[in-house]
Amino acid sequence: MTLTAESSRSRQSGFTLLEVVIAIALFAFMYMAAQLAFSTALDNRDILARHATSQEDRQRALIFLAQDIEQLVARPARDAFGDTQPAVRGTLEQFEFTRLGWANPFDLRQRSQMQRVAYFVDEDQQLIRRHWPAVDQNQGTEPVDTIILGDVEEIRFRFLDRGPQGEWIWRDEWPDVELAQTPPLFQRLPRSIDMELTFLDETSIQRFYRTVVNPWSQP
Repeated sequence: MTLTAESSRSRQSGFTLLEVVIAIALFAFMYMAAQLAFSTALDNRDILARHATSQEDRQRALIFLAQDIEQLVARPARDAFGDTQPAVRGTLEQFEFTRLGWANPFDLRQRSQMQRVAYFVDEDQQLIRRHWPAVDQNQGTEPVDTIILGDVEEIRFRFLDRGPQGEWIWRDEWPDVELAQTPPLFQRLPRSIDMELTFLDETSIQRFYRTVVNPWSQP
């Protein structure tokens, strides 16, 4: 009789309320941990994707710059007022020059393969590539602006030149005051261009570009 009662009580035994509460709490904790890990993984994936896209955009912008500057040519340009401007003209914030290599397959368009180009950062923190449909402009010539890159805090240019004693110096403006007295066709070109891009995320990229020699420049 006693054995039967003990067997009955054993069959009726189960989890206590405290054990059930602890089990639910453990499952809830595990669920929250898994959810947090999953959300973190998704956030990291998005960050990596944005970073990869940003790096691709920056590399594309550098390719644009390199293709333009490496085809720089000693060709002065006439502005909309009829004044002749140097082949290269620049300040710390802007760089304007004439380049070769503007594709014109089979000469289908009535224009030169040279192009007047400028780079600068606008008020919306965008790197702009500006070009004109003709090297020599007139009053009706309108520039074409292309957004090359966003989130740019500033762009800085410097121009490598020979000093009075033959030493190498970096100039913040081209042409400088002394060289500006020389007719644009005969002005020497900077030997190198230093370009630095600073971004809103406080990173920066710096590149140096070699240039050609003006065959008509005065020694």
